[in-house]
Amino acid sequence: MSSSTPSKLHSQDSTGNSSRSWLTIVVKLAVAISLVAYLVKKEHISWEPLLASMQQWQYSVPALLLLFLTPLGQLWRWQSLLRARQLHLPTGEVFTLLMVSKFLNMALPGHIGGDVLRGVLISRRASENSPAGGSNHPPLGPYAVVPSILFDRLFGVSALLVFCLLGTLGSIYHPLPARFVVPVSVLAGCGLLATLALLWLAYLRPAPPVILTHLAKKLRMGEMFAELYRGTHDYVHDAALIRKIALISCASQGLILSSLMLYGRALGIEVGLLGYMVLVPVGLVLTTIPITPASLGVGQVAFLALFQLAGSTQGANLFTLYMISQVLINLSGAVLLPLLQTREVLPDLSRFVRAEKR
Repeated sequence: MSSSTPSKLHSQDSTGNSSRSWLTIVVKLAVAISLVAYLVKKEHISWEPLLASMQQWQYSVPALLLLFLTPLGQLWRWQSLLRARQLHLPTGEVFTLLMVSKFLNMALPGHIGGDVLRGVLISRRASENSPAGGSNHPPLGPYAVVPSILFDRLFGVSALLVFCLLGTLGSIYHPLPARFVVPVSVLAGCGLLATLALLWLAYLRPAPPVILTHLAKKLRMGEMFAELYRGTHDYVHDAALIRKIALISCASQGLILSSLMLYGRALGIEVGLLGYMVLVPVGLVLTTIPITPASLGVGQVAFLALFQLAGSTQGANLFTLYMISQVLINLSGAVLLPLLQTREVLPDLSRFVRAEKR
């Protein structure tokens, strides 16, 4: 009797978590569909300007080609971060993992499912490739890849904040209202300062502050946080790596910004470079909030509201073109997914997800 009770409780807990997960998925899909339906009804998303913009080959084709280059920059950045942590894997395999994670991040209601999978797979593969003995490096732990994924994300967002801050500094040259530009510039500056402060803390202290360690343990993330801080400490002491990652991130985000400017020209949006440097980063940062799959609906609403500040009603159509392009690019991850032996890591992945939920 007593031995069956914990099993029943665990089964009930698993059933409850599963029900909540499905409910979350249904709600997010409903929100996405409702937003798109509303935008279509109000003609903020319209086939006529979308089809007309695609026929502007001199703009739409270069815009799509620029976006197709962005995964190469992301691959270069992530591979550099992995190798800096002695995680040596073939470039083709890392590219496959990157594209599969991008596809899953797009397809799943959240934005981190693909990152979790690539983290588990990379950790497993790196552990298999590490020598059994005679190595100068300690054995790789299950969270060894976490710092590389965090830095990959962190520097991507930081590059957007840099573009945004530079755009706001030239606000006198574009008609964006001061009530929008001033708070955005303050938030972008604070975001960059917070990032620099965290990196500086990791640079100065080889071990994290005790209060952060205790907090991580209470959240049952002690081991992950310790590996994350240790990796951050190693990264920030490699000045050449930081410069390289920062330049790659700025170049990658610059390609996305240029692509959206070309799509904007195809849609007839009359917004200058500085306007795009402010509006696009804000919109892209907002789409990282995991509200709907691939930011469907949410991205259109965000871009519509932002570009209305610059006198354009084509913001929702602009994000739609960008989203369609990203879907075409990320679908390669679906093609590459069968190449990964995901079945072997499903137990590790499920344990990781359960730990995150707790």
